[in-house]
Amino acid sequence: MTETVAADRTGRAGATLLIQRGAIEWVIAALLGLVLLRFLWSLVRNENLLPGEVVDHLLHPDVLAGVWLTIRLTALVFAVAATIGLVVVRMERSGNPLLGGIAAAYVWVFGSIPVLVQLLLWSNVALVFPDITFGIPGVHIDAVRLVTPVYAAIAGLALALGAYAARALPNGDRLDALGDILVTTLQATSLVSVLAITDLLGVVQALDGRNHLIIPLLAVAAIWYLVLVTAARGAVRLVRLAGGKGQAHTG
Repeated sequence: MTETVAADRTGRAGATLLIQRGAIEWVIAALLGLVLLRFLWSLVRNENLLPGEVVDHLLHPDVLAGVWLTIRLTALVFAVAATIGLVVVRMERSGNPLLGGIAAAYVWVFGSIPVLVQLLLWSNVALVFPDITFGIPGVHIDAVRLVTPVYAAIAGLALALGAYAARALPNGDRLDALGDILVTTLQATSLVSVLAITDLLGVVQALDGRNHLIIPLLAVAAIWYLVLVTAARGAVRLVRLAGGKGQAHTG
């Protein structure tokens, strides 16, 4: 009887604690919600943001062209980086010490040097190798003509993100890993603007140079990146749902 009473009291105390904790969480959530609403309202009312300019430039032809280039660059680099990552993972698991060592060295080097530095190195590779021969007699390729800013961007991003993919793919769910690689690739493409490539950020910077609308144009870029990243994550979820339904029908 005594043990039953003690257990009942313990249960009531636990329930009371949960209720109190839930109430505190709701208060905190309400305060955070109010702060967020106040911040959003201040953005809407802030004349320095120039919301009219933001709306006018969201569908600007140059901005749309930059968005399209960003999408194409993301798709290409993602495909190459994911392939590199899968190959490196296979090399690491091959059991061959030489292949494993090469894979580890690749991940160490290209996974340690910042992506921006790698892009700059590739864009200036002609300073080191002005004449590319591939060791074949009679073959002479002008590196300045071969390594254009776009090719330098693809090489720099793919090699850097290939190292990221090699670290991400062996851990946990492969679809989640590929989704993370896709989003990371999309975000990393913004760095190619330093090579004067007219991706989304590059276009925004060019427009800013003409009309000096720094904040509104950065807001345009931020909105488009939010849309693109959200779409990428949504696509991954749809693939997961489709896969789950397919397995359920097969079972």
